[in-house]
Amino acid sequence: MIQAKIINRINFPEISLQSTLTEIAQRIIIPDIWKGIHSSVAINGGSLPANEPETKKRKGSDRPLIDTGKLLGSFFHKLSGNNRVIISIKGDRLEIGGYLQNDGIKTKSALKFYRFFGISANAHDRAIAYAKKKIKNLANGKNR
Repeated sequence: MIQAKIINRINFPEISLQSTLTEIAQRIIIPDIWKGIHSSVAINGGSLPANEPETKKRKGSDRPLIDTGKLLGSFFHKLSGNNRVIISIKGDRLEIGGYLQNDGIKTKSALKFYRFFGISANAHDRAIAYAKKKIKNLANGKNR
């Protein structure tokens, strides 16, 4: 005969993948995009295209994608259903960003693409390590 003891109070850890994804968006991915833009590094690790001479003259600098700071301030994340977080760009910067990144700009010298939006290999690796640490903490009974 099999005997079983019923335990009424089983404490399962609360797992919120969405909060972890939100933290990854806030702490890793969006800051990585900002860092890439500030250092003129494309999301794939290459360089962002240099500004044309006319653009340098107008802006007073050779910093691609940085003029008013409006693009840098336009990145955001939002919850989308269960266990999903979307990172995007606000307002008119979304259309301009899509044009710069996907369609490119035809200049006198070439068609230039500004690959600034996405997840770099470094941010990907950091996000995975962060998620693994969260899982390990849950396995060890820690909710942090």
